[in-house]
Amino acid sequence: MLPVVGIVTKNKIIDNQKHQLVSLPNLKYLNEVASTIGILTYDNKINKEVIDLCNAIIFPGGSVIEPYYYDILEYAIKKHIPVLGICLGFQLICLYFNNNKNNILTEVINHNLPDNQTHEVNIINNTFLSFHLPPKLNVNSRHKYQIIKINNPLIISAYSNDNIIEAVEYITKDNFILGLQWHPEDMDNMQTIYDMFLLRAKDNM
Repeated sequence: MLPVVGIVTKNKIIDNQKHQLVSLPNLKYLNEVASTIGILTYDNKINKEVIDLCNAIIFPGGSVIEPYYYDILEYAIKKHIPVLGICLGFQLICLYFNNNKNNILTEVINHNLPDNQTHEVNIINNTFLSFHLPPKLNVNSRHKYQIIKINNPLIISAYSNDNIIEAVEYITKDNFILGLQWHPEDMDNMQTIYDMFLLRAKDNM
């Protein structure tokens, strides 16, 4: 039996109609190893019965943090559902544990580059990431904002050469919350991260 991974949808207007979407790259590492469902909302109201179906949840990248994202994250934390936050999802996690204070989110230069350019990040020793990734790696440069402060129980697990926070985690026996500022779904060397995420999802079945 495969674990069920919920992917939080994002709002988009196509042909003058409102849609809630899951982008195809977010299925890359989940294909054939997990069942996936899009966590849909209407009028900013979350369906807890749908979230209860999920053994893990991904908050993907995007451009707008919708109010209901916080509600989904809060419910997932309460139910000890493993969470992977990507780019905007990473920022959401940091904002949530800072009581949604937007003043910890500021614009950053040289991290939203054209033509698939990359930058180097450094993994901090004795973190979850340090056991599964090399000490240094190049990641895609596709974010406009930076987090300047984190709060307990999060810890920083990666930072860039210009001291931008690139990853946070809160991983214990009962909790798995991992936030990555880069887009692992668009990289070819992130299999281990998804494997560990899915392992925790299976533990939550």
